Amino acid sequence: MGLLRKLRTRPVEALKIAGVWGFGLLLACLSRPCPLSFAWGVPLILVGLVIRSWAAGHLRRNEQLATSGPYAYLRDPLYLGRLFLLCGVAVVANNTVTYALFAVGLIIFFLNYMPRKLKKETARLEKCFGEEYTEYHRHVRSLIPRLRPYPKRSTQRWSFGIFRTENREQWFILGAITLIGLMALKWWGVQEGWF
Repeated sequence: MGLLRKLRTRPVEALKIAGVWGFGLLLACLSRPCPLSFAWGVPLILVGLVIRSWAAGHLRRNEQLATSGPYAYLRDPLYLGRLFLLCGVAVVANNTVTYALFAVGLIIFFLNYMPRKLKKETARLEKCFGEEYTEYHRHVRSLIPRLRPYPKRSTQRWSFGIFRTENREQWFILGAITLIGLMALKWWGVQEGWF
């Protein structure tokens, strides 16, 4: 669903997406990246993108309980991937203001966003999958991975179709690459005397 169509049909969601892009542009403008900040931040971003990509190829929303791939080790790999990504972006940005924004973002993430999302998702998944989800929830933590996979995990394999069509994770990856590209351009522009 395109952003303009979403603006007409689901305006709150479209405004959230626009807000995320606006926040990303603000971070890029405020950033003071350097080679060291890229060396430390980009690996964190890559870990986040790998976790999210792995999870997005296993998640069939509302069709079956995701217990394969990373879901065999933790319930919320998409959130863990997002957390790594945010940490990496803050490190690459390398600015006191962006670190402060990141700290505020972490507080919001852990004290508001995660509890609210987990409560809502737990209720929805219990309604959809009943005892199957209750048992999974009892054995698999949210953001701290298990050392051994969930014994009743699914054997579903990673699917590019699910990744691309159902979860549209390619747009998240494109956004992350765009943000890092903008910060790299900012660093290069500073070296060239543009800023």
